[in-house]
Amino acid sequence: MQVGEKENTLATKQIPKLKSLLKKYRQARTIQSGLLQLSELASSVTDMNSFYSALEAIIKTILITDSFHITLLNSRQNLSLAYSHNPSEKSILARHDSDNWENSLTGLVFSQAKIICCNAQERDELSKKYHLSLYNSLCHSWLGVPLKRGNQIIGVIALQSYDSITVFGERDSQLLEFIAEHLVTAIDRVRSRELLEKNIIERTQKLTETNEKLQKEIAERQKAVKIHKALLAISEITATTTDLDSFYQVLHKEITTLIPSNNFYIALTSQNNQWIDFPYYKDEYYDIAESRQFSNGLTELAIKVGEPLLVKGSEIITLDEDGNAKYHIHAINSLKNKTPKTWLGAPLIDQGVAFGVFAVHHYQDVNAYQLSDLDLVEFVSQHIATAILRIRSQAEIQKSNEALEQAINERTKELQSTNLNLRMQIEERRKAEAQLYYEAHHDALTKLPNRAMLTDRLSYSLRHLKRHPSHQFAVLFIDLDRFKVINDTLGHHAGDLFLVEIAARLQDCVRDNDILARLGGDEFVILLDSLQSEDDVEDVASRIINKVAMSFELEGHTVHSNASIGIAMCGKHYNDSNEILRDADAAMYQAKSLGCGRYVFFDESMREQLIASMTLEQELRVAIKERQFELHYQKISDLENTKTIGFEALLRWNHPEKGLLTPSEFLFMAEETGMILDIETWVIEDVCLQLKHWQSSVEYKNIFIGVNLSGRHLTQANQLSKLIHLIEANTVEPQRLILEFTESAFAQHTELALKGLKKLKEFGVKLALDDYGAGLSSLNFLHGYPFEFIKLDRSFIKTLNLDNKNLSLVKALHELGGNFGYRLVAEGIESAEMLEKLKNVGCDFGQGFHINRPCRIDNEDNSIIHVING
Repeated sequence: MQVGEKENTLATKQIPKLKSLLKKYRQARTIQSGLLQLSELASSVTDMNSFYSALEAIIKTILITDSFHITLLNSRQNLSLAYSHNPSEKSILARHDSDNWENSLTGLVFSQAKIICCNAQERDELSKKYHLSLYNSLCHSWLGVPLKRGNQIIGVIALQSYDSITVFGERDSQLLEFIAEHLVTAIDRVRSRELLEKNIIERTQKLTETNEKLQKEIAERQKAVKIHKALLAISEITATTTDLDSFYQVLHKEITTLIPSNNFYIALTSQNNQWIDFPYYKDEYYDIAESRQFSNGLTELAIKVGEPLLVKGSEIITLDEDGNAKYHIHAINSLKNKTPKTWLGAPLIDQGVAFGVFAVHHYQDVNAYQLSDLDLVEFVSQHIATAILRIRSQAEIQKSNEALEQAINERTKELQSTNLNLRMQIEERRKAEAQLYYEAHHDALTKLPNRAMLTDRLSYSLRHLKRHPSHQFAVLFIDLDRFKVINDTLGHHAGDLFLVEIAARLQDCVRDNDILARLGGDEFVILLDSLQSEDDVEDVASRIINKVAMSFELEGHTVHSNASIGIAMCGKHYNDSNEILRDADAAMYQAKSLGCGRYVFFDESMREQLIASMTLEQELRVAIKERQFELHYQKISDLENTKTIGFEALLRWNHPEKGLLTPSEFLFMAEETGMILDIETWVIEDVCLQLKHWQSSVEYKNIFIGVNLSGRHLTQANQLSKLIHLIEANTVEPQRLILEFTESAFAQHTELALKGLKKLKEFGVKLALDDYGAGLSSLNFLHGYPFEFIKLDRSFIKTLNLDNKNLSLVKALHELGGNFGYRLVAEGIESAEMLEKLKNVGCDFGQGFHINRPCRIDNEDNSIIHVING
């Protein structure tokens, strides 16, 4: 075989392979072209309906199919038909939509998250296996692919073939899966664009409506200005005219600017009301109007009715006293052949009697005049009548001029105000926008930046710190001492003046690039930017403390205050402005607890204390809600005969984790947060319940129970009344209650507290001064307050072991009690020796571990007290 023949043979053998490669190349190019079209479609189409319609052509270029449909998750997370290509398939899919997609092949693809490709026989087998509803679908081949967004399935695309020749295979599955990956992205893009387009359309519609409304308002204002201008002109010529002919002409000219008035006339009655004259007459068809006798015309009707009239054909419209339209049907005799389509007129009235008519009419347009024009012609008719009467009577003219001058001045002011508002409207809106921004970022009282602006600046400083680690800044949280006292004592106005002066003093202590802000109340925050060292912060803090410590002159009063400052040095460990403010606030509370007029830098231990405090507060709220408290009772005995006269109720918290807690471990938090009132409400109720139990006890029937109460009951508004009502609701024997208060309850509100104590005394409860000898121990409390018991503090009693000199003080207090009406009760008696000493100096009653340890009461047997704790 020759060389040429061998080459031809090899070439012939390569032809099928080349054709196969060419076919694959064309298929790949078709797929690439289809995907490119899909991408362009997702970039250009703005609504889903158009997208699905165009998608049909793209799918047909890649796959051969009779129909396809797409289902997507709806807002209720259920499958819903998004698009169906084949009309015959739509009716079947509609039944799935109304029933349940879970019972369909599409739902099976979605639930199993995998591709399903099946012929008619396989489809029947799947239907039986999974109890699917086919609704007599006649398709020969079916292919479904899940639509995924990442790992989430959002829907299904499915192909159906009703042609027995077209059967979907592995290649079709791969192609459809490939298309599905790009289809989800395309759907998301089109949906986003559709939503954006919808938002743009809605926003445009709102702007259009707003603009139309504004244009309408402007048109109405322009119309109002035009009417006011014309009416003003009429008023002016009425007040100044001396010639009626000129007056009528000028009047006609002004009326023409307001309503159609080519046909205009003035009619006057003769003195005997038998004739009508026309001193001024302008008409499209008739040159003049001759005098005539009274007849049944519209002019006569206006004179008889004495009100403005609007006539349209045979319909006559007037206004009642409230300005509402009244409609009448009246037969009108036309005096001439040409009858107007509409007529508008008003009588000229003098002292309630009509002596003429001013009228306009239109021959062509029945709607030339409206109801609103009745007020206009009435106004004009009044001025015409005024002008006529001025000519007839000079004195009456003078009187009318004065009234008109006043009316003109008022209308001029209104017109000027309207015009000024119209001219300044745009400028005011600009100013309002700037003012709104300013008010949103500044404190209304001090004009300092507020929390919003401070947060913005702190966030900016934190971002700057991330980029420039060497940058230093600090936040100072400032709280003012005695602000509430100043505000409550001198009033809110003085409190505001105080805050304004504080703002000015703080401003003097910082640099121009620093931010001084007021968060509210008496809390101020300073952002010190671009610091060199902590020394700079301490200098500023010291200046602030010194400035605030200087006296203030407020409305004739000299007041003093101090600043407690918490400082947070800012570093990269902070993520947002709230964390900085939180730490500065915690440091401020630490400074406040250490005493007035100092500053403290934040450290991590403060955060731990703050968390512990917050935890205690939360646990205490739960304890109140779940009634985790219990009362222990300690006997109070007569030291002379050891007889029990009563008990003191001692509060305990049965903590679910920490066990039994005494008040010293949690009562400070209750006082600080105000929860003490809820706790003491429960204590009063439980003590009153215990008194009821003891009513049947011979031993404790007449016993007293002492209860320690917060001073809030005496100093807070309405709290005293609530306390009295609480006791009334829970016991009929208030005299068996001893309410104990400490000296701190009267430290700042002595008069108010004394008034409350007297009211409690009148109510019937007994009163005791608790912890006497531990504080100031003023003698004023012994004779000036209605206490029946003075309880000597355990710390004072303990000193008697070391120093017998204080025994003479106890003896003196006992002797004073005989004069002032109180009895002495010693707390903390822990030995027989101590009991004997107190008894020898005359102390009446006592309590303590030597006499009885605090214990719980077993109310199943009132005569027995079971000791629970040591």
